[in-house]
Amino acid sequence: VTANVKVRLFAKNLSPDKINLSTLKGEGQLTNLELDEEVLQNMLDLPTWLAINRVGCNKAAIRIPWTKLKTHPITLSLDKVEMEMSTCDEPRPPNGPSPIATASGQSEYGFAEKVVEGISLSINSIVIRISAKAFNASFELSQLQVYSVNTSWIPSDLRFTRIQDPTRGEILTFKEVSWQMIRIEADAIQSGGHETLSAPIRLITNQSKIRVTLKRRMKDCNVVASKLILILDDLLWVLTDSQLKAMVQYAKSLSEAMEKSAQQRKSMASESSQGASAPPSAQPTRAQQSATSADQNANMAKLFSAYDVCETSHHLQITHLDLHICDDIHSRDRVMNKRITGGAMQLSFSSITLDYYPFHRAGENCLHWMHYSEATKSREGWARSLLEEFRSSVDMLRSAVKDHQSISAQSQSSPTHGTLSLYLHLHNITPQFRVFSYNSILQSSHVLSLPPVCLEVSTADQRRSSPKTMISCNKKSLYLPQEMPAIHAELTEYYYPDGKDSPIPCPNLYVQLNALQLVLDPRSLVWLNLFALDLKQSLEQFMELYKLDDSQKPDEHVDIRVDGLMLKVTLIWTQEGAAHADLPRSISVQMSEMVATNTRHSPGCSRSSLESLLSAFQEEAFFSFPSTTSFPRDKDSFPVLHAVFQRHAYEQDTHLHDVYRGLVPASLTADALKMPAASDLWALHFSQFWVDYEGMSSGRGRPIPFVDSFPLTLWMCQPARHLQHRHRPCSLDSLGSLGPSPSSSSSSVPSSGEHPDVQILVHVQKHLSVQMTHLQYVFLLRLQHCMKELQLTLQQDLQQPAGDRSTQRTSTSHRTEPFSACVGILVKSAEVALLLKPVPDGTAPTSSPMGSDLSPSDSHGTIEAGREGGAHPENPPGPLVERTGAEMCPVDQLVSVSILNVLYFSGRLMRDRSQTNFAVSFKNMKKSPSLQSLDNISIDSYLLEDCDAYSLLERGKYSVNLSSYILICLCLSKLHYSYTVMAKSFEIDKNTVSVLVLKVHSVCGSLDIRGENTAVALDVGQVRPSQLGNVSLRQYLSNRSLGSGPVVNSGTGASGPEVKVRLESGPSAAAHSPLSEHNGFLQCRLHALSADFLMSTLRNLGHFLEDDSASQVLPMEINIRDIHVNLKDDGPRDSASDPDPTPMALHIDSLLIHRRDDGSFNIGRECLSCTLSLSHCVLDVDTCTLTI
Repeated sequence: VTANVKVRLFAKNLSPDKINLSTLKGEGQLTNLELDEEVLQNMLDLPTWLAINRVGCNKAAIRIPWTKLKTHPITLSLDKVEMEMSTCDEPRPPNGPSPIATASGQSEYGFAEKVVEGISLSINSIVIRISAKAFNASFELSQLQVYSVNTSWIPSDLRFTRIQDPTRGEILTFKEVSWQMIRIEADAIQSGGHETLSAPIRLITNQSKIRVTLKRRMKDCNVVASKLILILDDLLWVLTDSQLKAMVQYAKSLSEAMEKSAQQRKSMASESSQGASAPPSAQPTRAQQSATSADQNANMAKLFSAYDVCETSHHLQITHLDLHICDDIHSRDRVMNKRITGGAMQLSFSSITLDYYPFHRAGENCLHWMHYSEATKSREGWARSLLEEFRSSVDMLRSAVKDHQSISAQSQSSPTHGTLSLYLHLHNITPQFRVFSYNSILQSSHVLSLPPVCLEVSTADQRRSSPKTMISCNKKSLYLPQEMPAIHAELTEYYYPDGKDSPIPCPNLYVQLNALQLVLDPRSLVWLNLFALDLKQSLEQFMELYKLDDSQKPDEHVDIRVDGLMLKVTLIWTQEGAAHADLPRSISVQMSEMVATNTRHSPGCSRSSLESLLSAFQEEAFFSFPSTTSFPRDKDSFPVLHAVFQRHAYEQDTHLHDVYRGLVPASLTADALKMPAASDLWALHFSQFWVDYEGMSSGRGRPIPFVDSFPLTLWMCQPARHLQHRHRPCSLDSLGSLGPSPSSSSSSVPSSGEHPDVQILVHVQKHLSVQMTHLQYVFLLRLQHCMKELQLTLQQDLQQPAGDRSTQRTSTSHRTEPFSACVGILVKSAEVALLLKPVPDGTAPTSSPMGSDLSPSDSHGTIEAGREGGAHPENPPGPLVERTGAEMCPVDQLVSVSILNVLYFSGRLMRDRSQTNFAVSFKNMKKSPSLQSLDNISIDSYLLEDCDAYSLLERGKYSVNLSSYILICLCLSKLHYSYTVMAKSFEIDKNTVSVLVLKVHSVCGSLDIRGENTAVALDVGQVRPSQLGNVSLRQYLSNRSLGSGPVVNSGTGASGPEVKVRLESGPSAAAHSPLSEHNGFLQCRLHALSADFLMSTLRNLGHFLEDDSASQVLPMEINIRDIHVNLKDDGPRDSASDPDPTPMALHIDSLLIHRRDDGSFNIGRECLSCTLSLSHCVLDVDTCTLTI
């Protein structure tokens, strides 16, 4: 009779001819069963976005061991089960109570419940078909078994498959579900209305199992909590990009229904489903118990606690997952044309765990969670701070509601229309205010843990080699614990179980990244970008086809924090052909600890930290009005210090601030304290940040330092989106740049259309130290060229789908504004160490061929610049160097090269090819024999190209730059070099270098991006060179304090920065010259700069800046004012008794240098057509000074 009742409970339309039952034997058989859909929905507790339409079974058999019911289970065997299901656009009514609990009559847990609970189920085949809006799917399981197990998950005696605690009045039962194979298929729906080209999806898995632990109350058999663990063995899944598109499309079509169902489930959450929320109910115990019974109960309680299920949870465990995604080159649904086809990537994961806790009490500890770790502990502390801030905000909001309510009650006798509306509004929320309780807030948490991670990318045209690893984990080499996950993520959402309309905390996301390495290969990045764009475009078309546009949904704020430990990013330069062994192959950026968050509860990311950063920026004139509109910035520049930062630092952008100012009404609704995502302000803090070179033979497999470790802080906001989401027009006046006074700030406030999309502040608080060699400098130039090509390629690929969309959209689509950004950077002090060639020993020969010096009486010289395309009359165009006397000796060539490649310390601005001939002559000067060789030199600047200064004897030509035309007349008075320098060999240790340290103070910069226009502005307060001479490379790298340290401000910077630079590119730069639109336009102003240089350092500096790579003409304008340079000759002396030469002081009062699109240089005070002349040049030999 009981069996008949159970069967009728699950089956419908049951007739006697379908039942064959032998009661005495304990055997029965049923055929062609039709099961009740609603009963199965309630028993399986299916989500409300999914409904069962039909369930059928061809044959079922039951076997009951009448004499062994306490130890052996009832066996139920089904042959083939077919189930038809469908998705619901709107959630269906929630599930009812479980039929098992209903059948038990809510009775106390007894023998009948134990028998039913121990039933064993076996199904040969299950076929589930699901019909959705955009696709059809099918699931096929074979050899499904459900059976009871003990605590070790092994089938055993039924008495050992449960743990009962009489003190708690609860019981634990253990079940396991296993199957041999599961086959999943999904395909798009083809209809006459629209045809979708989509590849079918297939997945076949091997043996898997589900482990279930149930905790029931003994008095009514209700389930208090449950734990479900899905365990999958090794998975290998190969997908084409077409199949991946289909997966994303199908998931997107279900996302809206799943979200609605989740909200319904949260609002209908019962107190019985809250796990640990309800204290265990103690069953009445007998007054008198024997000692033996008490000990047994204690042991059972201890065992029960060891396997207790504190709250409901669901878990997924995957032993190993290999996911291969490759291009489908024969696909017909390709949205865009790819420049790289046939690529593939492989993602490898080991020990993946995904946990879901739907009913956790907000703010309570998580020690009982299944995979509790240090990452979860860190997240707990951060989330607890967020909840404390929320509770404080709610208390202040309740006080504001009380204040407004009392004011409204006093004035209700003769209220105005606005006051009455506010009074009624406040009275409507008063009941919610009275029943508000923090303890009733629940949270649902998703926890993802990925211990080792590996991503490999390969393209079809790569040579026969292994794929390049893009993402990997480096825990082993860093000696980190193996149990530490590479990626740990927790997503938490808060809700009320009864769905009441009260303030609720914002969702939060915590991510921890440990020892991850990211290798950026240009070709792999191009393929991944094309892959992502193709996927995005396909999804947009799918959403438009099925009317799934969710652009109207507001972006809600989510509290996010990302912690990083020992992260590394490597940029690879793909070289062609053989290269120098010491030329770096890559550059790596590393960080010890990193925090990125949009909350203010992390170290270095608080509002006080932002306030200190703004104070440091405001101390610099570069960021203050009116300097924000003067060179190197202009009137169209974005304000670097946007008022969004200041409002956030002083907590003036919160909802409570608006409430207390009377800008918004005070209420206690669910959205009362929520802010839009557009108002997020992000902070990134790196405790230690450093850069290294890799791939150098001298490093012997170890990185070579480039930038020493330093703390770095970045702040970022989105002013344009922030203004769009603010509903108060009056607040627009307060958003602009931070001026020094109210009178000046009004003129600096930009209009609402001039706010950038992204605003970033970069602050380096500590001293910055950089060092590089010549080969490392060459590597940086080539890497910069490679990154520029990569940027252009990515931009072209981004514009391709944009153009396709613009042609397909209707005329009603609006035109989006171009992307804009503003970046401000502040570095208090820094030093750049140039590791040059070692300086030869100063030992000199006993005799000197130089027997005369400059005559004091003849002390005037002139520089005459020939017109464009012409040459000096006495020196017609010809070879690079022409002589009128004896042949120029090698030492003269070396001296010329040393002179011609110095003074312009800013780098390689003048190394490009030129098209104009210059003739330089020196008159009325009495010269030594060594200097006579430099008379009447004709220099053809068309032949300007880079070369090695130490290989001039073999090549017969040398490189020059702009300093060539200036220093020939500036440096001739006191240069004494021996003719035998090149003939003398010097044995110098290859590990010895000559170190030149450039110390800079107060570096301020900004970057403005407006679509295709880019402008870089830079201010340098002071520049001071420090020449350390020959130093052992190992000694220098191990002892950075040699010649290092912050630059001390001597007070000379009161007149302004010594160096100002502005670089423009894009269509706006065409105002300077046509070529500037493509190559850019450089403006540089040097003012009141003082420097001391050794001649040996200048010679080495010329060699350091050499590069054989081709370059483009960069139009520029350089303005030099009041420059003082002291030059000292440290070359070999004629004899040991000769005194040291007197240093020469060079003073340039005013000089203007202009470079045209054809590469020609114009030099002078004022620009006169194509010719510039120096109107005044005085050389004083007695004091060794020269004034222009």
